[in-house]
Amino acid sequence: MSGSFRVVTVLPGRQNEPIQCRLQEVPLKDCPTRFIALSYCWNTANTLETIWCDGRSLRVTASLFAALRNARAASAKVNLWIDQICVDQTNIIDRNDQVSKMGAIFKAASGVIVWLGEESHGSSAAMELPKRIKKYWPSLYDDPNELTNPEKTPPECPRWGEGAWPAFIMLLTRPWFRRLWVIQEVVCARDIVMTCGTATSVWDDFVKLVHVVEARHHSALGVNHMLGSKTAAQYINFMQELRTITSQGTKQAVRDYANEESMAPYVLRMAKDCEATDHRDKLFAFHHLVRLWTKPDYAMEIEMLYKLFAVQYLQRIAYAISEFSCDEVALFRRQLEFIYTGGLCNQRLDLPSWCPDWSVPWQARPLWLGTSCYTAGGTDVAEVTPFMDDLGPNGRAQMRLPVKVKFFDRVLAAGSEGLQMLGTGAQALPEALRTWLFQATSLLHMNRSRPNPYEDQKIAMARTMTADQDQGTKLAIEDAVQRYETLLEFLRENDGDSQPKTDFHDYDHTYYSIASFLRGRVFFLTEKGYYGLAQAGLAWGDSIAIVRGAPVPVLLRPTLETGPQSREYRFLCEGFVLGIMDGEVWNDDTIPREDIMLV
Repeated sequence: MSGSFRVVTVLPGRQNEPIQCRLQEVPLKDCPTRFIALSYCWNTANTLETIWCDGRSLRVTASLFAALRNARAASAKVNLWIDQICVDQTNIIDRNDQVSKMGAIFKAASGVIVWLGEESHGSSAAMELPKRIKKYWPSLYDDPNELTNPEKTPPECPRWGEGAWPAFIMLLTRPWFRRLWVIQEVVCARDIVMTCGTATSVWDDFVKLVHVVEARHHSALGVNHMLGSKTAAQYINFMQELRTITSQGTKQAVRDYANEESMAPYVLRMAKDCEATDHRDKLFAFHHLVRLWTKPDYAMEIEMLYKLFAVQYLQRIAYAISEFSCDEVALFRRQLEFIYTGGLCNQRLDLPSWCPDWSVPWQARPLWLGTSCYTAGGTDVAEVTPFMDDLGPNGRAQMRLPVKVKFFDRVLAAGSEGLQMLGTGAQALPEALRTWLFQATSLLHMNRSRPNPYEDQKIAMARTMTADQDQGTKLAIEDAVQRYETLLEFLRENDGDSQPKTDFHDYDHTYYSIASFLRGRVFFLTEKGYYGLAQAGLAWGDSIAIVRGAPVPVLLRPTLETGPQSREYRFLCEGFVLGIMDGEVWNDDTIPREDIMLV
């Protein structure tokens, strides 16, 4: 039935008895059955367990089995909506239909239960902590600085770092917070209850406490140094923001990509880091909030889905720029940011180099994100429009993106590995930075006889390593030098001891001021002697080009099939090159503009 969905009724039973349930079809509009929706992690790698549904055995993941055992009542029936049971996962037609309704289903539910997983050491006390804070320490919400002040801590609550606090921090590392589908599930929910084992916590109380910890002691939430990861607080903030904008899912966020208020760019950036069993869901899981794709279609190959979405997205914005009265600069920037999300350095699937691969988490912090301090491509804007032409050697239509560029230089030498955190201990960051610096200084030493455009190499290195910016604003030269010197001091103080001599505040400051831009990036030298940052994977001869109107340069590679004379290139990644970030190349009339194709 197109206007219906299924609810599973869990029959009463004792702890060790087999789980018995029944499925019923109910209308989505004015649903007469009260039910609760379950939000949980599939954890498909776990061993499958058996339940009984309408007299037939059904294999479910161990995570769902534990959640069902926990939700089952001893003497009453429990009505639930659970994707693993209520959607026929083997039937593509049913899957397409039911997934498109998931936002409406969660909106229709009387509430949502979040299942974080089974009880672990200290988890029950951790789940109790938000209630205690609300009851005995409400002033903490207004002044998070009280968190680390023992004199302000009520006797009914543990001091920071003691009691239930470590277990609360560990709760935030559970996989539920990184799961893609939970975003829409939370945003569309009426009321939310967090559960871990048999312990519960009200969503709003839990969120308020996470905000306190995040505001006062970010490092406690693990400034998550793993690439392609975000903290639980970042995901929660994102969910809360969408929840406010969409009024509990009843008002869909603007879905037109070309609308200046569209949430599409923000949703796509956050979804890229989320975990999903099927990465087509990166475009399907927000169907009720931001309609990125017309309707879920699990019969479509993921590569084709991503290609068609990229063409549709860029063409729609290009049409708006050319036809309507709009903020042309903002929309053109939206196009460029979409393209810069792609690149061979950020792809695993077989896609055009300019097409984002949403199945790959962020490999490096985008240089363009949240900043207006770069104007490498000048201030002119002109929409870019991809197109499809003749069949390629693989028998498929070629998707090309024409762009206007100025070529500046070529890569002479580059590091082999970006900044990598190989452990979680106190020395992980110092060791990673030390290794990265060794690669960079070795490149400089090996090419010390080549010409250099910089008067002071120390200043040039400082500005390059900081990417000339501080949280989106232009960084003064003296501040860049000071941060570089602070970094060197940081490395001298943490020269191999098991415990760092710098405190957590200095650790975080060092990470955010320098290391965050180096993650996933290598230092490189150009043939003209310029310093640069780009993602790992560069090779000698790769071209450095400026795209018209783009904030930062791009790294390009001629296609092997046709060579540079064809003007076809593959896009590698964005880059930072000290000395050309403020339009110096684009505004130089002696350097010709060229039309090329990105393939």
